[in-house]
Amino acid sequence: MFAIERIKIIKNYLLKENKVSVAKLSELLNVTEVTIRRDLEKLEKEGFLERTHGGAVLKENKNEEDWVEEFVDIYKTQRQEIAETAFHLVSDNDMIMITEGLTNVYIAKKLALKNNLTVLTNDMRVAMEFANSPGNNLILLGGDLKEYAVYGQLTENNMQYFSVNHIFVEVDAISKQAGMMVSSISKASLIQKAIRSAEVVSVVCLANYFGEKSLYRVGSVDIADKIITNSELDDSYKDYLFGLNIQVYTSVDIYEE
Repeated sequence: MFAIERIKIIKNYLLKENKVSVAKLSELLNVTEVTIRRDLEKLEKEGFLERTHGGAVLKENKNEEDWVEEFVDIYKTQRQEIAETAFHLVSDNDMIMITEGLTNVYIAKKLALKNNLTVLTNDMRVAMEFANSPGNNLILLGGDLKEYAVYGQLTENNMQYFSVNHIFVEVDAISKQAGMMVSSISKASLIQKAIRSAEVVSVVCLANYFGEKSLYRVGSVDIADKIITNSELDDSYKDYLFGLNIQVYTSVDIYEE
């Protein structure tokens, strides 16, 4: 993992949790504590955090708005590729759910061009993509707002009232050993509930997050019927997923069909 990727993950984690230990980041990012300390030192010089004994805390004058202004999506091309692939897997009149995630926002932007979709989501950004799409029906789940999405018991309870043809679940890491992983327990819990309401489960993940780790386990790899990723996915992972009878989709696969 490149330093710029680690920095982004550390910033996002601190914006959620306000504090973090060096040991936790070392485990999460699978790098040495020495490397983490260098990253924290860089972020302290930027004024983003203050280092403490054994960790760091978010600087008081930093907030989500600052982060959005600074954010540059280094994976924009890959996310657009994934969104184009997902577009071909959805038909007009489908009932779908799109869970929280930046790549899923790109997917929503493309799917808003479809007609007569019923779209269920817990992500405010996804909802905004469909807000100006009168040809589709949007259902925004209720619950406790955390950053850009709603979570909590109310959100999970609402899931029992819905059934969809297809769900797009974005995860933060996929590992042969640990399975599907995300960065928050509330996200993991909602996904576990939501996939029970779907006929087809498509897991969305950037290729460079295969073999990585995140904090909370959603389930084994075979919870997915399909995996949608970008074309840089390593062949060894393709072979592994095919062995589990999981369909793997990239832009290459779509256009070859």
